[in-house]
Amino acid sequence: MLSFNVFSRRNRWLYSACSLSAVLVCSAASCGSARAQAASAKGGNAGSTGQAQSGAGALGFSIESEMLTYRALESNSEAVACDIAAYLDGVPATFTSSSGGSTCSIKGGASGKPSVILLPFDTGLVDGFQLWRADMEIMHQLRQRAAPYCPTTPQIQVGARGSLDSLVGSTPVGGAVGVVQGIFGMLASQAETSPVGGTIQDQAFMNGVARQLRVLDVSVLMPTAYRPYSLNGLDESKSPFLASLVAFLASRDCVAAAAKKNSADAKLQGISAEMNTFLMTLNGSTPPSSKPTGAPVTGTEGTVPPVSGGEPIQTSSSSPLLAILSADGLAQKLGVDPSSGKLPDRGAWPHILFLKALESGGSMTKNGNILGSKIWYSGGSVGTYALFTTDGELECSGNVFDFGGSVQANKFREGLRNYTPDPASQFVYLRGSCKVPVKP
Repeated sequence: MLSFNVFSRRNRWLYSACSLSAVLVCSAASCGSARAQAASAKGGNAGSTGQAQSGAGALGFSIESEMLTYRALESNSEAVACDIAAYLDGVPATFTSSSGGSTCSIKGGASGKPSVILLPFDTGLVDGFQLWRADMEIMHQLRQRAAPYCPTTPQIQVGARGSLDSLVGSTPVGGAVGVVQGIFGMLASQAETSPVGGTIQDQAFMNGVARQLRVLDVSVLMPTAYRPYSLNGLDESKSPFLASLVAFLASRDCVAAAAKKNSADAKLQGISAEMNTFLMTLNGSTPPSSKPTGAPVTGTEGTVPPVSGGEPIQTSSSSPLLAILSADGLAQKLGVDPSSGKLPDRGAWPHILFLKALESGGSMTKNGNILGSKIWYSGGSVGTYALFTTDGELECSGNVFDFGGSVQANKFREGLRNYTPDPASQFVYLRGSCKVPVKP
């Protein structure tokens, strides 16, 4: 009787275990089927949009991880600004600890307020500035050559400057141990990590650094976001380019009149032709026909006044004049002398800081078992910077990178703000910050 009861209890236990196993197997099979369908649907969507998945189960974007990448970006921005501000002030960077984390402190700096021009590494503004400088020099040279013929033309007036494992089947006969191992295997924690791309771009990095520089009392120009004087009216008395252009046009009119009177003077005719060619190039124009055929043809972008009774010059939408005038606004802000096109020896903006957001991203980690799971988000970012003088000398450079932490999904709202950044722990400081210049 005792043996029968023991046998019966054993059979009931095996039956219960097998029943639980069956339930778990069915659950796992259902989950696996659902996961397979979800993966298939994601794959179909990816194919339809032309976006490739970065590995099985990889996610393209997660706003939670993105927020953590920006948290790391904030730390990177503080580190760059502190390094640059300390260099410009000629003092070592120090940090003050507080409940919100360490903050940069610049003490005993230079008497004057430092300033910096903030640009992305791959900006086209420098190319526009080179074009501005070249055209300024061309106008200057042509005016000099025209001076003997037009000695009374007006001179330039200088004005104010303003980013479940599969379950192994088991049978009740002789498989009690295997069933129990299978059950405990399903109850064990399983971890799955999926990479998540970040989308941080240069402008966000520049904005963060600019904010911190201003906190450290450094003046900042960001001409790729807003070109100086872009909304102001054009004033040739303050604009270096327009001041030079007004004087150039006066010389060109004088030379054109003189060339008309002295058609035999080859040198004069050559100067007049070069001045006209320069104006056509400046406006992105097509040269006039050598044989006029009646009424002038007007392009979709308008015309330029005729040269000494000739045809109007047809303009083009690819005129370099807009890029030149954009660069001219920056030149005006930098205090360029309109009469010479030169920067002052000791201008108010002697430093250029280049920035680039290199990488950003994170991961989504799912850790759990058949009874439940937890999701964690993480993120980080990487950036680089370099400080130059306006004459091209490298003063300071480095790379910054930080991890924005890992936060559990169901506690994300409060966990996102529970953060104590420590710019002092950045490698640019652990390995030595920018060398402080020797004061004269």
